[in-house]
Amino acid sequence: MAPKRKRASPATSYQVFLNFRGPDTRQGLTDVLYHALVDAGIRVFRDNEEIRKGEYIGDEILRAIEDSRIFVPIFSRTYASSKWCLIELAKMVESKEKSSGSKRILPIFYDVSVNDVKLKTELYTEALSIHREKFSPNTVQQWEKALREAGKIKGWELKDKGHAEFAKEFVRKVSVELKVKKKYVTGSLVERIDEQDALISLLDLKSSHDVRLVWIHGMGGIGKTTLAKAVFNRLCDHFDGCCFLLDVRETTKRKGIEHLQRQLLQDLGVKSADITDENDGIWMISKKLQSRKVLVVLDDVYDLEQIGKLAGEVGWFGEGSRIIITSRNKKAPVFEGGRVEILEAEPMKFEESLLLFSRHAFGKENPPEDFCDLSEEVVRITGGLPLALEIVGSQLRTSYEHRDRVHWNHLIGTLQKIPAKKVQDRLKISYDALDWEAKKIFLDIACFFINEEKTKAIYMWQSCGFEPYLAVKELVDASLIKLADEKFSMHDQLRDLGRKIVHDERSKNPGRPCSRIWMQEDALKVLKEEEGKKYVEMLSLPYNEHSEDCALTKQELKSFKNLRFLSLYGSNFSGDLEHVLPKLIWLSWHGFPHIFQGTNLYLKNLVVLELSGSLISETWKGWCQIGMCKELKVLDLRSCHRLTKTPDLSVCTKLERLILRDCMNLVEIDHSVGTLKCLKYLNASGCPYLRDIPEEICSLDGVEEIVMVAKGNFQDILKLPDSIGRLSRLKHLSVSLGRGTPPNSLGYLKSLAKLDLSWSKMAELPKSIGGLVKLEYLSLHFCRGITELPDSIRYLKSLAVLDISMSGITRLPSTVEYLQELKVINMRGSVIQSIPRSIRKLKKLEKLDIQYCYRLRNIPSEIEGLPSLLTVSCSAPEIDSVASLVDKDEGWPTTEDGSDWQLIGNEMKWEHMISNRKSARQSRMRKQKYLDDLMAMASELRVENGRLAEFLGVIVHLYDAMEVENMVLRARAAEFSDRLRVLNDDDYIGGLSDVY
Repeated sequence: MAPKRKRASPATSYQVFLNFRGPDTRQGLTDVLYHALVDAGIRVFRDNEEIRKGEYIGDEILRAIEDSRIFVPIFSRTYASSKWCLIELAKMVESKEKSSGSKRILPIFYDVSVNDVKLKTELYTEALSIHREKFSPNTVQQWEKALREAGKIKGWELKDKGHAEFAKEFVRKVSVELKVKKKYVTGSLVERIDEQDALISLLDLKSSHDVRLVWIHGMGGIGKTTLAKAVFNRLCDHFDGCCFLLDVRETTKRKGIEHLQRQLLQDLGVKSADITDENDGIWMISKKLQSRKVLVVLDDVYDLEQIGKLAGEVGWFGEGSRIIITSRNKKAPVFEGGRVEILEAEPMKFEESLLLFSRHAFGKENPPEDFCDLSEEVVRITGGLPLALEIVGSQLRTSYEHRDRVHWNHLIGTLQKIPAKKVQDRLKISYDALDWEAKKIFLDIACFFINEEKTKAIYMWQSCGFEPYLAVKELVDASLIKLADEKFSMHDQLRDLGRKIVHDERSKNPGRPCSRIWMQEDALKVLKEEEGKKYVEMLSLPYNEHSEDCALTKQELKSFKNLRFLSLYGSNFSGDLEHVLPKLIWLSWHGFPHIFQGTNLYLKNLVVLELSGSLISETWKGWCQIGMCKELKVLDLRSCHRLTKTPDLSVCTKLERLILRDCMNLVEIDHSVGTLKCLKYLNASGCPYLRDIPEEICSLDGVEEIVMVAKGNFQDILKLPDSIGRLSRLKHLSVSLGRGTPPNSLGYLKSLAKLDLSWSKMAELPKSIGGLVKLEYLSLHFCRGITELPDSIRYLKSLAVLDISMSGITRLPSTVEYLQELKVINMRGSVIQSIPRSIRKLKKLEKLDIQYCYRLRNIPSEIEGLPSLLTVSCSAPEIDSVASLVDKDEGWPTTEDGSDWQLIGNEMKWEHMISNRKSARQSRMRKQKYLDDLMAMASELRVENGRLAEFLGVIVHLYDAMEVENMVLRARAAEFSDRLRVLNDDDYIGGLSDVY
């Protein structure tokens, strides 16, 4: 059955408004900039001033200008000759002036100078003289004023910058201005719209001249954080900047209030590197945010002093700012000069509770009839606490699957015996039901690994003899932890439960330290004491202002006989360390100095070594000790910016994961990598000077994943070795390749499931690509050099996702019909011109994304025969023949936003398709494309010259360094020559003879 047609959705709310002269930049800079912004998730309005009629600006344009927070006028040579450009510019300047600083104009001077825009030259003044013959003096004066105002604003002059290079820089700037990260909420969430609306009402966004604080209080687990996240996601687009500081209480304990101050400022687009203590942070927050309308959420605040250091007074923030604080404390703070509203978080209503419980216990919206009575009893006992409903429901799910009512009754009886206020005791029932390994792993996560990737922890647990995959699954199924983006997360009530269990170890064994120590004061105390260290399994010494002066000696470490995890920030080792830490499995050592002060530190059982963000180089003295462990399986060197070459790793024969991500000066991977027969994973993304994958890696049959993505650095000469096809177990390859064709051996990778060639500059794919019989995902995102896909893709029988977005591909081959497993085709922003009729044979196709495909002029009518699950994401006004799909009453696909093809077609006919100008416009576009192609070539040549100049600068620098070294060597050689002459002097030898 075909999908039903839906009503058109409300107009989009835009963030950025592009104002430009079409014939000058539409197919060049504007197109690149538009797609770069859209690809970064920014909502952009791009108008077509060439097709408008009349003298007045339309409602759609006015609405887009009012909605947008950033205006981007692109000044070009004929800009001022367009009345529409000038009308829009005047409206933009007016909107900015009325916004009280919440809106910004970011001008781009494309091929003109600032003086041209300030009307100090004839370029724009002549165009305005012509306008004076047609428009009133007041109108032209407004345009002149708008141009002069825009000219005063510091903007960007393109000069020799390439379009892609500039777009990357510009998107980064806009992203900072708009920086908002929406918060993750669980998919099983029961949306409590009434509660959200109550909070939004207290925030009262219409009252734009005051600064308001809303205090949300309630017991733990009642849903305060979830409520704050939901409202934050709904409202974040209404502010100049937004920040959500999660878990303030815990973060302050572990990392200090300065960490939160830095995060607050960074999220709001303010550089915070100068914060050295909390007073610096208070001063910067109070001074840097005064003119900005911001939304700030402080989650789980325990101490009112924390608020005074993060959001102490009204005067710290601009008019219209809103502060949301969640706390278990009922007493609200004093917010000097501002209004404080209080909202008590209420338990869920019975119907909401039953719905949430059913989703976890049964996997559906309502309980089955034979378990309805028991389900209602559980809901009554848990008192509408979302966390308790989730945990208990997950625990009972297995019993339901076995129709075990006895276990249900037993658990209900246990819950009834525990007072309602003792939430943790009720949660502990689920913890007690875990097996021994799952309990250990739960406590490890609660104390150390919240918001951390799971991979390294899995290695540690395996080395302890655990079965971590089974234990983690047990914890996830029990809703005691969650996995999002392969990172652990946990509700703060469950975290507190885990840490309380660890703390209670001391009451059972007085005088003995806890098995896991994560607080700084506890860590410093146990380091000084001699007794009880053998009971400590995991220890973290967080960063503080004295970390750089802290040096761990043998005296402090020798008694840690069972320590398996050690995390240090900025500290160092000192002196002879022979035989210390015999069972250490994971050493996480961040930001330490480049001089290694210890000796004889051989960690024979070390499996995970994490040295990220440190000052080490390939000559670091620590390599020959801790870096050369025979049991090492994970080496993480990310963001080690002094590293130019990896060390000799030939001793690390068991190494499985090598992480070099964002080592900005890394030039070479040492050839010893070829000896790492166990290597499975290599990540060298964001290393701009690393040019190729070492040939030696292709001899490593165990490699499963290689990631070397340019990350915006646009590497030109990164290439695959010809022997890449020898990697028979390679499953995931993500690389940004240079010009040329990848080697044919790429098609020999029989195990490859994911091939991501995003941002590559190659001209074509090898025909051998059809040999990738297990390939499920192929991405050619932003591969502008590729214009067509080889017919051999017909043999990719397993391909489910094809991403050619932003690429230079103009057509899909008809052989696409053979890709019977294909579910998603993403062509967004590409130059695709036609879709083959054979697409109708793709019976499993679920999504077709043709957004912003402005050269696409035909959607084959055969698309109607595709399954009803198909979602077409489309900017229909750009497609001439889309009307051929809207002649019937039913059976048409819907767009992704729910709008209907008939409505879009009518809008298209009414506003956009002026048939008597079509041929002239196409002619102009062809000429413009030819000109843009020439300009793009020139731009690329300029970029190439820039890179050559940069490379030459590096060579000169190295030459100068070598010359200095040579001078030293020459001086030493001269000194040795003088000594040799003295020794060979006859008089000198005779003198010695006289002496003896």
